[in-house]
Amino acid sequence: MKDLEVLGIREIEKSASYEERLITFRLNEELIGVNIQDVIKITKDIDITPVPKTKEYILGVMNLRGNIIPVVTLKKMFNLPEKNKNGKKTIVVVETELGHIGILVDKVEGAININPDDIQPAPMNAIGIDPEFIDGVIMISGEKDKELLTLLNIKKIFRKENI
Repeated sequence: MKDLEVLGIREIEKSASYEERLITFRLNEELIGVNIQDVIKITKDIDITPVPKTKEYILGVMNLRGNIIPVVTLKKMFNLPEKNKNGKKTIVVVETELGHIGILVDKVEGAININPDDIQPAPMNAIGIDPEFIDGVIMISGEKDKELLTLLNIKKIFRKENI
């Protein structure tokens, strides 16, 4: 902290450390994070009704408190392999410029705080997702070792021109 004196009034300049809160989840073995401000709800085992003649990454729609919400799989959207087919449906509902969209994930890990100063640029072709949609990566302490957390930018993924 640094003391300042202005017009006889002593002010204390605080060095604020800003933290960002993320929801983390798994796509295959990869740890993914999205800004918690973009997340509306997390739900499990909800019925998804297929919609004919849609893109293959659109699984269908779900009814969430009377609202019909499209559900997508990022694995098909980004041409990632389908590794974890455990049959359970965990959906993270996010707010986008297109409205609410449900994202099918393998498993929600939880919420964490990160320091934005620790975010590094995404390596080329990080986990097979176009770097345009990645805000960066950060090393975090996992259950056993350090783990790479990829930060997705939901607002860039779900723009009209990308869907």
